[in-house]
Amino acid sequence: MPLCNDSSRNLAVAVALFFAGVLYFSFSTHSISDHISDLLHNTNTPQQVKTIEFPQDELEAVLESAAAGNNNTVIIALVNRAYVEEVGEGRTMLDLFLESFWEGEGTLPLLDHLVLVATDHTAYDRCRFKRLHCYKMDIKGVDLEGEKVYMSADFIEMMWRRTHFLLDVLSRGYHILFT
Repeated sequence: MPLCNDSSRNLAVAVALFFAGVLYFSFSTHSISDHISDLLHNTNTPQQVKTIEFPQDELEAVLESAAAGNNNTVIIALVNRAYVEEVGEGRTMLDLFLESFWEGEGTLPLLDHLVLVATDHTAYDRCRFKRLHCYKMDIKGVDLEGEKVYMSADFIEMMWRRTHFLLDVLSRGYHILFT
C-alpha cells in the first residue's frame, strides 16, 4: 500500500508552489502592488506627449521669481537715475523707499514680491547691487535718464511706454500693484 495518495501529493505540490511564490515575491525588487499598478498604468493610460518648453524672456523670469509662492501678484516700481543718486547723507530715494518696507508693520515679506523696473543703466546697476528683482526696460529712441518736463513730448512718450509695459505684465497673467 502506498504511503500517500494522489490528493495528498497534489496538496504537497500546491503548498510547495505557494511557498516558492511567496519567497519569489518577498525577495524581488518590487512588491506585488507595484507590479499590479504598473500593469494597470500601462494598459489604461495613453502615452504622455512631451511638451516643448521655450526659453523665458528676461521679464518673464523676473516676474516669475517675484511672484513665487504668491497668487501671481507683484509690486512694480519704476526707477531712474534720479531715484538712485544720493540726496544727502549718503541716502537715495530708493533707500528711503526700501526702508519703508523694512520699518513697516508686516511689510518686510512684501520685498520678495517687489520688481524694480529700471529705465536706465544707472538705476539697473543699483538695483542689481541691492540684490532685488530687477528688470531693465529697454526703450529704443527715448532717453529716460534725464528729467522730463511735465506734459512735454518726452514726458508723454515715457508715460505711454510705462502704460504699455504694465499692459504687457497684465497680459502675461500677473496681478500688479504699481507705485
